[in-house]
Amino acid sequence: MEPLTASDLLARWFWPHYPADVRAAPFLHRDVDANPGHNPAFAAALAEAAELFAANAEGLLGEALPFTDAGVATLARALTRARRDEWIAKSDPPSPDSHFVQVIVHAAAYLGEVMVRAHGGRWEIRRPLWESVIHRRRGGTVSPFHWLLKSLADDSVDELALASRWHIHVELHDLDLDGLPVIAPEKRLPGLKHPTYDLLVKYLHQHLPELKDVGEGFPSAAEFTERRFESLSFERLHGGRVVALHGLIPAAGERPPVVEVSWMTGRGFDHADTIPCDPGVAYFGRAVNDELIEVTVAWQGKPHTHRLSIRGHA
Repeated sequence: MEPLTASDLLARWFWPHYPADVRAAPFLHRDVDANPGHNPAFAAALAEAAELFAANAEGLLGEALPFTDAGVATLARALTRARRDEWIAKSDPPSPDSHFVQVIVHAAAYLGEVMVRAHGGRWEIRRPLWESVIHRRRGGTVSPFHWLLKSLADDSVDELALASRWHIHVELHDLDLDGLPVIAPEKRLPGLKHPTYDLLVKYLHQHLPELKDVGEGFPSAAEFTERRFESLSFERLHGGRVVALHGLIPAAGERPPVVEVSWMTGRGFDHADTIPCDPGVAYFGRAVNDELIEVTVAWQGKPHTHRLSIRGHA
Protein backbone atom coordinates (compact mmCIF):
# COMPACT_ATOMS: atom_id res chain seq x y z
CA MET A 1 0.00 0.00 0.00
CA GLU A 2 1.11 3.57 -0.68
CA PRO A 3 1.94 5.59 2.45
CA LEU A 4 -1.02 7.51 3.84
CA THR A 5 -0.17 11.22 3.72
CA ALA A 6 -1.79 14.29 5.21
CA SER A 7 -2.89 15.24 1.69
CA ASP A 8 -4.58 11.85 1.33
CA LEU A 9 -6.50 12.33 4.57
CA LEU A 10 -7.60 15.80 3.49
CA ALA A 11 -8.64 14.72 -0.02
CA ARG A 12 -10.56 11.60 1.02
CA TRP A 13 -12.28 12.67 4.22
CA PHE A 14 -12.63 16.45 4.19
CA TRP A 15 -12.25 18.02 0.77
CA PRO A 16 -15.68 16.84 -0.52
CA HIS A 17 -17.30 18.80 2.32
CA TYR A 18 -15.66 22.16 1.57
CA PRO A 19 -17.89 24.89 0.07
CA ALA A 20 -17.93 24.74 -3.73
CA ASP A 21 -16.31 28.16 -4.18
CA VAL A 22 -13.46 27.20 -1.84
CA ARG A 23 -12.85 23.96 -3.76
CA ALA A 24 -12.89 25.88 -7.03
CA ALA A 25 -10.21 28.37 -5.96
CA PRO A 26 -8.69 27.39 -2.59
CA PHE A 27 -5.80 29.86 -2.94
CA LEU A 28 -8.31 32.74 -2.88
CA HIS A 29 -9.66 31.66 0.51
CA ARG A 30 -6.66 30.19 2.36
CA ASP A 31 -5.62 33.41 4.12
CA VAL A 32 -8.89 35.33 4.06
CA ASP A 33 -10.60 36.26 7.33
CA ALA A 34 -14.12 34.83 7.01
CA ASN A 35 -15.32 36.92 9.94
CA PRO A 36 -14.16 40.50 9.27
CA GLY A 37 -17.02 41.84 11.40
CA HIS A 38 -15.68 39.89 14.42
CA ASN A 39 -18.97 38.17 15.15
CA PRO A 40 -18.25 36.35 18.46
CA ALA A 41 -20.61 33.52 17.55
CA PHE A 42 -17.96 31.79 15.41
CA ALA A 43 -15.33 31.67 18.14
CA ALA A 44 -18.06 30.57 20.56
CA ALA A 45 -18.95 27.68 18.22
CA LEU A 46 -15.31 26.57 18.17
CA ALA A 47 -15.12 26.82 21.96
CA GLU A 48 -18.27 24.70 22.25
CA ALA A 49 -16.80 22.08 19.91
CA ALA A 50 -13.64 22.02 22.02
CA GLU A 51 -15.67 21.54 25.21
CA LEU A 52 -17.53 18.63 23.62
CA PHE A 53 -14.26 16.98 22.62
CA ALA A 54 -12.81 17.38 26.12
CA ALA A 55 -16.03 16.09 27.70
CA ASN A 56 -15.96 12.96 25.50
CA ALA A 57 -12.21 12.38 25.80
CA GLU A 58 -12.34 9.66 28.45
CA GLY A 59 -14.64 7.54 26.32
CA LEU A 60 -12.80 8.32 23.10
CA LEU A 61 -9.18 8.26 24.29
CA GLY A 62 -9.30 6.67 27.74
CA GLU A 63 -8.09 9.83 29.51
CA ALA A 64 -9.42 13.24 30.48
CA LEU A 65 -8.23 16.32 28.58
CA PRO A 66 -7.79 19.56 30.53
CA PHE A 67 -7.25 22.77 28.56
CA THR A 68 -3.53 22.78 29.30
CA ASP A 69 -0.22 21.75 27.73
CA ALA A 70 -0.52 18.50 29.67
CA GLY A 71 -3.86 17.85 27.98
CA VAL A 72 -2.28 18.30 24.56
CA ALA A 73 0.52 15.89 25.55
CA THR A 74 -2.16 13.34 26.48
CA LEU A 75 -3.88 13.80 23.13
CA ALA A 76 -0.56 13.44 21.28
CA ARG A 77 0.13 10.10 22.99
CA ALA A 78 -3.38 8.91 22.16
CA LEU A 79 -3.06 9.58 18.42
CA THR A 80 -1.66 6.16 17.59
CA ARG A 81 -1.71 4.37 14.27
CA ALA A 82 -4.11 1.75 15.68
CA ARG A 83 -6.55 4.40 16.94
CA ARG A 84 -6.40 6.30 13.64
CA ASP A 85 -7.15 3.13 11.70
CA GLU A 86 -9.99 2.25 14.08
CA TRP A 87 -11.59 5.66 13.56
CA ILE A 88 -11.24 5.36 9.80
CA ALA A 89 -12.66 1.82 9.76
CA LYS A 90 -15.90 2.92 11.38
CA SER A 91 -16.33 5.94 9.08
CA ASP A 92 -17.84 6.63 5.67
CA PRO A 93 -15.98 9.27 3.60
CA PRO A 94 -19.06 10.70 1.80
CA SER A 95 -20.63 11.68 5.12
CA PRO A 96 -19.58 14.88 6.89
CA ASP A 97 -20.92 13.30 10.08
CA SER A 98 -18.61 10.28 9.88
CA HIS A 99 -16.72 9.36 13.03
CA PHE A 100 -13.26 10.23 11.72
CA VAL A 101 -14.32 13.64 10.40
CA GLN A 102 -16.09 14.58 13.60
CA VAL A 103 -13.21 13.48 15.83
CA ILE A 104 -10.64 15.49 13.88
CA VAL A 105 -12.84 18.60 13.58
CA HIS A 106 -13.54 18.63 17.31
CA ALA A 107 -9.92 17.80 18.19
CA ALA A 108 -8.78 20.77 16.09
CA ALA A 109 -11.13 23.03 18.03
CA TYR A 110 -9.69 21.64 21.27
CA LEU A 111 -6.10 22.38 20.23
CA GLY A 112 -7.05 25.91 19.24
CA GLU A 113 -8.86 26.54 22.50
CA VAL A 114 -5.82 25.43 24.52
CA MET A 115 -3.82 28.02 22.60
CA VAL A 116 -6.49 30.61 23.40
CA ARG A 117 -6.93 29.76 27.09
CA ALA A 118 -3.40 28.79 28.10
CA HIS A 119 -1.28 30.84 25.69
CA GLY A 120 -3.19 34.02 24.90
CA GLY A 121 -3.99 33.08 21.31
CA ARG A 122 -6.87 34.39 19.21
CA TRP A 123 -9.08 32.62 16.66
CA GLU A 124 -9.26 33.90 13.10
CA ILE A 125 -12.16 32.32 11.22
CA ARG A 126 -11.86 30.47 7.92
CA ARG A 127 -14.25 28.55 5.65
CA PRO A 128 -15.06 25.84 6.52
CA LEU A 129 -14.89 26.51 10.25
CA TRP A 130 -12.40 23.70 10.93
CA GLU A 131 -9.84 25.55 8.78
CA SER A 132 -9.79 28.41 11.32
CA VAL A 133 -6.34 29.42 12.54
CA ILE A 134 -4.89 30.76 15.77
CA HIS A 135 -2.96 34.00 16.02
CA ARG A 136 -0.21 33.42 18.59
CA ARG A 137 0.48 36.03 21.24
CA ARG A 138 4.01 36.72 19.96
CA GLY A 139 2.95 36.72 16.30
CA GLY A 140 2.35 34.24 13.51
CA THR A 141 -0.53 31.83 12.94
CA VAL A 142 -0.93 28.08 13.28
CA SER A 143 -3.56 25.71 11.90
CA PRO A 144 -4.70 23.13 14.46
CA PHE A 145 -6.60 21.18 11.79
CA HIS A 146 -3.58 20.75 9.53
CA TRP A 147 -1.36 19.95 12.50
CA LEU A 148 -3.65 17.00 13.24
CA LEU A 149 -3.64 15.73 9.65
CA LYS A 150 0.16 15.91 9.52
CA SER A 151 0.42 14.11 12.85
CA LEU A 152 -1.81 11.26 11.63
CA ALA A 153 0.08 10.67 8.35
CA ASP A 154 2.08 7.45 8.09
CA ASP A 155 5.44 9.22 8.30
CA SER A 156 4.51 10.93 11.59
CA VAL A 157 1.87 8.92 13.43
CA ASP A 158 4.41 6.79 15.32
CA GLU A 159 6.64 9.73 16.25
CA LEU A 160 4.51 11.84 18.66
CA ALA A 161 4.68 14.54 16.01
CA LEU A 162 1.91 16.60 17.57
CA ALA A 163 3.76 16.80 20.90
CA SER A 164 6.94 17.94 19.17
CA ARG A 165 5.14 20.53 17.04
CA TRP A 166 3.27 21.85 20.09
CA HIS A 167 6.45 22.15 22.15
CA ILE A 168 8.35 24.05 19.46
CA HIS A 169 5.62 26.28 18.06
CA VAL A 170 3.49 26.90 21.16
CA GLU A 171 5.39 26.27 24.41
CA LEU A 172 8.75 27.60 23.20
CA HIS A 173 7.07 30.35 21.22
CA ASP A 174 5.45 31.54 24.46
CA LEU A 175 8.57 31.10 26.62
CA ASP A 176 10.60 34.15 27.66
CA LEU A 177 14.05 32.93 26.62
CA ASP A 178 15.68 35.90 28.36
CA GLY A 179 14.59 34.31 31.62
CA LEU A 180 16.69 31.18 31.03
CA PRO A 181 20.08 30.78 32.73
CA VAL A 182 23.26 31.57 30.80
CA ILE A 183 25.11 28.35 29.94
CA ALA A 184 27.73 29.62 27.45
CA PRO A 185 30.29 32.31 28.33
CA GLU A 186 30.71 35.29 26.03
CA LYS A 187 33.30 33.82 23.69
CA ARG A 188 33.45 31.85 20.47
CA LEU A 189 32.85 28.14 20.98
CA PRO A 190 35.39 25.99 19.10
CA GLY A 191 34.36 23.02 17.00
CA LEU A 192 34.98 19.39 17.88
CA LYS A 193 36.60 17.00 15.39
CA HIS A 194 35.73 13.28 15.31
CA PRO A 195 33.64 13.55 18.47
CA THR A 196 32.95 10.55 20.63
CA TYR A 197 30.34 10.70 23.38
CA ASP A 198 33.07 10.91 26.02
CA LEU A 199 34.83 13.72 24.15
CA LEU A 200 31.58 15.62 23.86
CA VAL A 201 30.90 15.33 27.60
CA LYS A 202 34.42 16.59 28.37
CA TYR A 203 33.93 19.45 25.88
CA LEU A 204 30.68 20.50 27.54
CA HIS A 205 32.29 20.43 31.01
CA GLN A 206 35.13 22.61 29.73
CA HIS A 207 33.27 25.11 27.56
CA LEU A 208 29.73 25.07 29.01
CA PRO A 209 30.39 24.60 32.75
CA GLU A 210 26.92 25.84 33.69
CA LEU A 211 25.32 22.99 31.70
CA LYS A 212 25.09 20.34 34.40
CA ASP A 213 23.48 17.59 32.32
CA VAL A 214 22.83 16.82 28.64
CA GLY A 215 19.22 16.24 29.65
CA GLU A 216 16.51 13.75 28.86
CA GLY A 217 16.17 12.93 25.18
CA PHE A 218 19.81 13.56 24.22
CA PRO A 219 21.27 10.57 22.33
CA SER A 220 22.74 7.83 24.49
CA ALA A 221 26.41 6.93 24.06
CA ALA A 222 25.45 4.15 21.64
CA GLU A 223 23.04 6.38 19.69
CA PHE A 224 25.64 9.13 19.49
CA THR A 225 28.23 6.68 18.16
CA GLU A 226 25.79 5.47 15.49
CA ARG A 227 25.55 9.02 14.14
CA ARG A 228 29.22 8.93 13.04
CA PHE A 229 29.74 12.69 13.14
CA GLU A 230 32.98 13.84 11.52
CA SER A 231 32.72 17.10 13.44
CA LEU A 232 30.38 19.17 15.59
CA SER A 233 29.99 22.94 15.63
CA PHE A 234 28.52 25.03 18.45
CA GLU A 235 26.62 28.30 18.12
CA ARG A 236 26.01 30.59 21.11
CA LEU A 237 22.57 32.26 20.96
CA HIS A 238 20.22 34.36 23.10
CA GLY A 239 23.10 35.80 25.11
CA GLY A 240 24.46 32.33 25.86
CA ARG A 241 21.14 30.98 27.12
CA VAL A 242 20.78 28.69 24.10
CA VAL A 243 23.47 26.67 22.30
CA ALA A 244 22.91 24.94 18.95
CA LEU A 245 25.07 21.87 18.18
CA HIS A 246 25.18 20.91 14.51
CA GLY A 247 26.94 18.26 12.48
CA LEU A 248 26.55 16.01 9.43
CA ILE A 249 25.27 12.45 9.87
CA PRO A 250 26.24 10.20 6.92
CA ALA A 251 23.64 8.24 4.93
CA ALA A 252 22.38 5.00 6.39
CA GLY A 253 20.43 2.50 4.27
CA GLU A 254 17.78 4.38 2.33
CA ARG A 255 18.03 7.47 4.54
CA PRO A 256 20.06 10.30 2.97
CA PRO A 257 22.68 12.22 4.92
CA VAL A 258 21.23 14.79 7.30
CA VAL A 259 22.48 17.79 9.19
CA GLU A 260 21.27 17.45 12.77
CA VAL A 261 20.84 20.57 14.88
CA SER A 262 20.42 19.93 18.62
CA TRP A 263 19.14 22.76 20.80
CA MET A 264 20.46 22.99 24.37
CA THR A 265 19.33 25.18 27.28
CA GLY A 266 20.06 25.12 31.00
CA ARG A 267 17.80 22.09 31.24
CA GLY A 268 19.97 20.25 28.71
CA PHE A 269 18.68 18.89 25.41
CA ASP A 270 15.44 20.48 24.25
CA HIS A 271 14.84 19.08 20.74
CA ALA A 272 16.58 18.46 17.42
CA ASP A 273 15.97 19.50 13.81
CA THR A 274 17.17 17.37 10.89
CA ILE A 275 17.82 18.65 7.38
CA PRO A 276 18.33 16.13 4.51
CA CYS A 277 21.17 16.72 2.09
CA ASP A 278 23.06 15.14 -0.81
CA PRO A 279 25.95 12.75 -0.09
CA GLY A 280 29.51 13.90 -0.63
CA VAL A 281 28.77 17.65 -0.34
CA ALA A 282 29.80 19.66 2.70
CA TYR A 283 27.25 21.86 4.43
CA PHE A 284 27.75 25.32 5.89
CA GLY A 285 26.29 26.44 9.22
CA ARG A 286 26.65 29.70 11.14
CA ALA A 287 24.87 32.02 13.54
CA VAL A 288 23.49 35.05 11.69
CA ASN A 289 22.36 36.92 14.80
CA ASP A 290 21.64 36.25 18.47
CA GLU A 291 18.54 34.17 17.66
CA LEU A 292 19.04 32.46 14.29
CA ILE A 293 21.42 30.08 12.58
CA GLU A 294 21.66 29.43 8.85
CA VAL A 295 22.33 25.95 7.51
CA THR A 296 23.06 25.68 3.78
CA VAL A 297 23.03 22.22 2.21
CA ALA A 298 22.99 20.70 -1.23
CA TRP A 299 19.71 18.84 -1.78
CA GLN A 300 18.77 17.13 -5.03
CA GLY A 301 21.60 18.99 -6.74
CA LYS A 302 20.62 22.49 -5.62
CA PRO A 303 21.68 24.67 -2.66
CA HIS A 304 19.07 25.19 0.05
CA THR A 305 19.44 27.56 3.00
CA HIS A 306 17.45 26.98 6.17
CA ARG A 307 17.10 29.68 8.84
CA LEU A 308 16.46 28.08 12.21
CA SER A 309 15.85 29.17 15.77
CA ILE A 310 14.98 27.16 18.85
CA ARG A 311 11.38 28.12 18.01
CA GLY A 312 11.51 26.46 14.58
CA HIS A 313 12.13 27.58 11.01
CA ALA A 314 12.19 31.32 10.48
